[in-house]
Amino acid sequence: MKVIKAFPVSLVTRCFEFRGRTSLGVSALLMVAMGEARKLWTEKDLWTFWATRAEAQWPLEEGMPRVRSEYLISGSAYTHGKDRTACAVAAQVGALRKQLIVHGERYWDGNAISPAQAFASLPLGWSHAWGGPALPENPLGMGMEDHELDGHRIRLLPRIEDPRFALNSREAVGMPAGFGPLDGMWPQRAAKRGTYDQRWMTEEFPAVASDADWTTFNSAPEDQQQAEPFKGDEAYAFHNLHPTQPLLQGRLPGLRTRVFVTQRRAGEEKFREVRMRFNTLWCFPDAERAILIFQGMHEIAEDDGADVVHVLAGIEDLDAPRPAAHYLHVRDKRLDKENGALESLREDDLMPADLVVPLFDLTPIENRALVRGQRRAEAERVAARAEVASYGLDPDAGHAPAVKGPPQPEVKTLDDLIRLRAQMETQRIELNAQAEKDKAAMLADVKKVFAEQNKDFGVIEREMAGLETRGPPKPFAAALVEDFRRFVELGKAHKGDVRELEDMLADEKLIAQWHDGDKKQLQAYRAMAHYQHAADGVAGKASTALRARVSAHHAHKGSFAGWDLTGANLSGLDLQGADFQGALLESANLTGTLLAGANLCDAVLAHATLLSTQCQGARFDRANLGAARIEKCDFGGASLVGTGFQKARLHEVRLRGAKLDGVRFDEAVMVALDFGEATCEAMLVFFRRDLRGCSFAGARFAQCSFVECELGGADFSQAQFAKCAFVSVRAERASFRGLRIASGCFAQHCMLTGTDFDGAHLPNISFRGAALAGSRFMQAQLQGADFSECDLARADFRQADLRQARFVRAELKQAQLSAANLQEAVFQHARLEATDYRRANLFQSDFARVRLGGGERFDDALITRMRTYPRHRPPAGATSPS
Repeated sequence: MKVIKAFPVSLVTRCFEFRGRTSLGVSALLMVAMGEARKLWTEKDLWTFWATRAEAQWPLEEGMPRVRSEYLISGSAYTHGKDRTACAVAAQVGALRKQLIVHGERYWDGNAISPAQAFASLPLGWSHAWGGPALPENPLGMGMEDHELDGHRIRLLPRIEDPRFALNSREAVGMPAGFGPLDGMWPQRAAKRGTYDQRWMTEEFPAVASDADWTTFNSAPEDQQQAEPFKGDEAYAFHNLHPTQPLLQGRLPGLRTRVFVTQRRAGEEKFREVRMRFNTLWCFPDAERAILIFQGMHEIAEDDGADVVHVLAGIEDLDAPRPAAHYLHVRDKRLDKENGALESLREDDLMPADLVVPLFDLTPIENRALVRGQRRAEAERVAARAEVASYGLDPDAGHAPAVKGPPQPEVKTLDDLIRLRAQMETQRIELNAQAEKDKAAMLADVKKVFAEQNKDFGVIEREMAGLETRGPPKPFAAALVEDFRRFVELGKAHKGDVRELEDMLADEKLIAQWHDGDKKQLQAYRAMAHYQHAADGVAGKASTALRARVSAHHAHKGSFAGWDLTGANLSGLDLQGADFQGALLESANLTGTLLAGANLCDAVLAHATLLSTQCQGARFDRANLGAARIEKCDFGGASLVGTGFQKARLHEVRLRGAKLDGVRFDEAVMVALDFGEATCEAMLVFFRRDLRGCSFAGARFAQCSFVECELGGADFSQAQFAKCAFVSVRAERASFRGLRIASGCFAQHCMLTGTDFDGAHLPNISFRGAALAGSRFMQAQLQGADFSECDLARADFRQADLRQARFVRAELKQAQLSAANLQEAVFQHARLEATDYRRANLFQSDFARVRLGGGERFDDALITRMRTYPRHRPPAGATSPS
């Protein structure tokens, strides 16, 4: 279930059964300030604070609705008067009043009580009240046994007493007294739990016993309880329970919680309110804080609350209730895909505005750089106008008016932020549309001018389409320097002033910048060549000459490192072991070329053609094969570290034993690839790739993800993945035989019908929600695997190790689990029909609430301690505890 709530609310939910009905218990916790301040703390603050209290050894809230309201106190007694040997501590919450006496340390001196020792404070725990190991009502207490002190046996008196039951003789029997919670195992509460016998086991388990006294869930002493819930604005007063204030008093802040659930029933979602009661008040006078616990319950159909989609919790002032329609609107806003994340920050939708603590500061921050730029621009504009005016001209005549940018938007509220976001999106769409319109108009005007002058506009169109930007960039630095030198010589010949040109040629830093620009341009080309239009191939005599040159150079064991072989036809050549480090081979024809053992690291092979190319053992580290045509090539044992195959078309390519660290296949077409025995130590991601028919048999990947991929008929047999996630994949009839995944999952409703996992080793893997009908898992190691909500009809788990596996709500019609090890496996709510458990180990397995369709077989199965209760019952109406 998804929780939507105000930040100060802490929700505790618990599903329970009682008298044949199933309910969701909801507890909403708030931590408020005591005294005059009106303040709420966040949920995080609440639990951090609770962890510091002595009572944290007990649960703050168990989630079971209580039928009586109660208050509890955590803290210490403080002596504020002249007499430091004893003090009265008193508490008043609404109509409930209670007083206890706290003493300094005392002991029995014969039949007399020794004088009490002075003290400053004493924690109000049960260890200082009457009791001891022999008293079930307070085994933590004192006063019933002797203690060794300085070689003498003495008996201490309890330090906390109810004045009505104060001890006055050694033989007197005391009464445990305190303000804190009673342990659920003490008889004050345990006696009310009801009867848990064989009838309960067979008819009610795991429900609360039908004869239970529901006050067993009240943890406060009875004199701190009342039948009616607290209203929320009760007066309170605490005497001698604060370190500096003898009397701490005030009123509760007048708040209540509203809780709503979205429940799925008969395929429809219903929005319903859960009636909440203010049942428990935890007071911490020493810290001036209190925790308010509101409780409610709602009938549900599933014992684990699977039919509850959302829970929404808000806070209201008692005198300012909001309609249910408001909360429905809040739910819808927060679930909105567009603005839901921002709406979740709108706290005043779910709590009083005066209690909201802003989660972020919307105070405008001055953009000093922008302000300086605006001031400089304005100063320059004024100066320019003054200069024009100094010539006796009108600055406004024939000049464009000053351009002022749009005003800086004011964002003071969340509404402003959402409105600004929508406005910016609208402006973006309008600007794009206007830009396209302006572009079309401009092109029309330019075409008209070209037509009037009888010039070819096609050159411009080809340039705009990128058709003129092909192949590697041409370096400009050397040519520019040569041009400048020629201009200098020409200028001198005509007795012109060439000092500025000479200064530029003498500026080594400037020349270095030009050469650095060439390098950066080439680097950009190496990375992005596959996004350009393909370079033209070298044709005719030039192609023949280049081909001959390459053959001859290789015959003399020459290196091609850094060569520009763009568009070269190298098909059929034997270039094994050649060094093409950093070579430019865009659009090269490498059909049938032998490149085994070659070095093509950092080479550009974008748009290249590799048909039946032999690249066994070659190195392509950081090479760019983007948009290349690669068919029936053999990269067996090749190093493809950081290689880019973006936009490439790969058909029947062999990558067996290749090293794939950092390889990229974005937007690539991948048909019948063989990744068999390939390795990858880095993260390898296949996102929305069609990998049908591809083979990963024997691959060794450290981390990999297959996200929204088509894997039908793919082969993962004997592959080993240390970490692997298959997310929303379709892998019908794929083979995962012998697959080993140390940590991984098949997540978000994978389609795995007819798959073969025989002999796979997949401990603790999750298949939750996957379609696995007709799949095979024979002799697979699946300890702790999660098949909850999976379709396992006709699945075959024979002889599989499924210890502690989960099949909650799984479909197991005609599934084969014979001879499987299902020790401690959980089948709650699973659907069984003609399911075969013959000879299976079902020791301590859980078949609670399974739905039987008939024909199930358990012949010769080990069913010792097999849980079969409670049995499945159709859902019925709710009954409140009474």
